[in-house]
Amino acid sequence: EKAAIAGLQTPIAGNAVRFKLSRTLGSTAAQRSLAPQRRKSVRAQPSRSQRRGRRVGRSTPSLAGSSPRASETMMDSQTAVGVGPDGTPMSGAVLQMTVSDPKKESEGINSYISYKVNTQTNLPEFQYGQFSVIRRYSDFVWLAERLARDVPGAIVPPLPEKAVVGRFGADFVESRRRLLQIFLARVGQHDELAASRFFKLFLSADDAGLAACKAECRASDKAEAARLSSAGGRGAAGGAGGLAGVQNWFEETYASINASMAATQTANAAKNEEDERIEAEVAYVSNLETQMQNVAKHTTGLAKRNRDLANGLFEFGLAFTLLGQTEHEPLAGALTKLGHTADQLSLLATESVGREQATFEEPIYDAIRMLGSVKSALGQRQKHKHALALARADLDQKKQAVAKLAGQPGKEDRVAFAEHAVDKAKQDVEKARDDFEAVSARVVREVERFKGEKARDLKAVVVDFCALQMEHHKRLQEQWTQLLPDLESVDVGPDPTEYFESPPPLPPPPPPTLAGIAGGRADSFAGAPPSAPPIPPRDDDEDLVGV
Repeated sequence: EKAAIAGLQTPIAGNAVRFKLSRTLGSTAAQRSLAPQRRKSVRAQPSRSQRRGRRVGRSTPSLAGSSPRASETMMDSQTAVGVGPDGTPMSGAVLQMTVSDPKKESEGINSYISYKVNTQTNLPEFQYGQFSVIRRYSDFVWLAERLARDVPGAIVPPLPEKAVVGRFGADFVESRRRLLQIFLARVGQHDELAASRFFKLFLSADDAGLAACKAECRASDKAEAARLSSAGGRGAAGGAGGLAGVQNWFEETYASINASMAATQTANAAKNEEDERIEAEVAYVSNLETQMQNVAKHTTGLAKRNRDLANGLFEFGLAFTLLGQTEHEPLAGALTKLGHTADQLSLLATESVGREQATFEEPIYDAIRMLGSVKSALGQRQKHKHALALARADLDQKKQAVAKLAGQPGKEDRVAFAEHAVDKAKQDVEKARDDFEAVSARVVREVERFKGEKARDLKAVVVDFCALQMEHHKRLQEQWTQLLPDLESVDVGPDPTEYFESPPPLPPPPPPTLAGIAGGRADSFAGAPPSAPPIPPRDDDEDLVGV
């Protein structure tokens, strides 16, 4: 195992890694067939001719919830390397990785999801042309941390966020599987990250080999932390003992603290043209992160409204279906058709929400996580700048200690020890300067690379979103177009209001006769209604009673 791990440390040496992204989960039958092989590497044994260039692939169906672009292929673990899925030979270096077969391991609070990482390659750094290993989310986290340490200043691709609630749900597991595969895709496309021995070991080592590497890294980190913590007390006081040694240790510690504070002030005060450029990039990334978070907030709100719309269309269709059941034909059939159309629109809206989440909302949040990785890379430059200033301050401190001890009788041993400390401090300054210059150059390259990739990715996301909306609304229009003729053709009988549009005029009444007026007879009016009884004449000479 140690020999195999050592063999993974060979650099890629100029091979341009061509990565093909595949996001297919695989069928349930494939998961069952691979279950006995889990928790160990599944390595095919290709022949010599297979290693030289044959490659065969097979397509696997994608499951619901995958991205609509999921027309990818997942290579069979028993196929050769060098021929594409269509049977045509492939030239150049090939490194293809897929994440598949998520499976819940253990039970209770110790349960977790494991993933099968499949690799197909013709790179000479790997012993086999195709192999598979089982990894869990914490293994991906470990890889990201080691890459950040191994290649400081590089933009390490972000990982999907952790979740406490719902982490075993089907949608969450599928989303994490896609994002973990995108993580490996980005690492494989990065020349420096792909050349890291930790990345190669992550892809090919079995559980025992990965655990051994983790233990070795923990021991190395602990030793480095102990060395840094004890470096401050190994100045000119290193040769003294007893009470004098304790006194000198306090003096050295106080001086080290002052040197650290001075180094911090120097790193923050002294700015050149490159520092100003980096500060401008930091401000740009921070502002971009704020705006992207604003877009993400409204994107989430839009997705929620669309889900509510889908539920509302379902309830709307149900209401009209029930209404149609209470009506008589042919109106009942028309109302039922409207309810059925609303149900179809609800299904289309639900499908559109899922596709929007995979092709628009998820990439927006992934872009925000990527901006966090960019800020971490920019912080590495500031960290190494501070380390350089601290090394210079430590060198000045040790030079002052030599000058203080020079010419004092009986302290020749301490002077020699202090001069040796000065030489060591000079080497530390040179190393810190080289590291800072390398990290600075890498950060500048990474930021420019990020800007180009960000522009292309954001354009693709927006174009895909517009195309998705056009397709979705076209399907909605087709549903309404099919319904409208059916509704218009329903015969519900004549319209009763057509009789009141132009009513016939009433005949005028005949003129009254004089005889009818004098006698008060109602029949004097031919066809006229009975008249009121005649009013008796008033006698003005009538006697008043009681006067």
